[in-house]
Amino acid sequence: MTEGITEGITEGVSQQGEVAVRASLKPKAEEVFRGLWVSLFYSGRVSGKTVLVCSSGRKEGASTVACGLAVVGAAPAGAARVALVDFNLRAPALHKLLRVNQGPGIGEIVLEGMAPESVAQQVNSGLDVYTVGKADNKLFELLRADALEKFFRTLSNGYDYVIVDSAPVNQFPDAEILARVVKDVVLVARTENTPREAVAQAKKRVEASGGTVAGLVLNLRTYPIPKFLYSRI
Repeated sequence: MTEGITEGITEGVSQQGEVAVRASLKPKAEEVFRGLWVSLFYSGRVSGKTVLVCSSGRKEGASTVACGLAVVGAAPAGAARVALVDFNLRAPALHKLLRVNQGPGIGEIVLEGMAPESVAQQVNSGLDVYTVGKADNKLFELLRADALEKFFRTLSNGYDYVIVDSAPVNQFPDAEILARVVKDVVLVARTENTPREAVAQAKKRVEASGGTVAGLVLNLRTYPIPKFLYSRI
């Protein structure tokens, strides 16, 4: 399984009068995310170019991992076109991490028929983010299979890679529904905090929906050996 330390949070600085929002990673985080990207897309772990990122429960860092993957995947500028999609309909966070507008987004695309390119927000060269936008109380309309397939097919035709953030799989059905369309799934677990039984349950839910768990990211994994041993080395 894939392991990584997500220490550096994505930094976004809005530039008035400019098209893009400059986003970067702290050096140590960039190194980790590059390793994760290579492990996913260049080792045969995933079957396609679209990956769903989710966790078993809340506050485990799935949105940060999705964001970091997208940023590093589009760097250096122009190396690849990456779409970062916020499908965490319950608690959208990508617009906050990258400091872009909350909408319009996928709500307007799926429910109102807006063209995806008209709502894409550019973050650096080669990286576009699709926020949740206007979801209101129509969550399950956004998760209809036919609408999802059309939306992701459009993105797949327009980008080299698509990274999707979703709600916790053990708490909401969203990720299970998405896994029917986006087959490759990366689970995020907070080290020494998330029970292994919860991760096992999340894996079972994903696989029951037709998805495949491509890897597990151990978030906030600071010490590869017990901390107290470092004083004896």
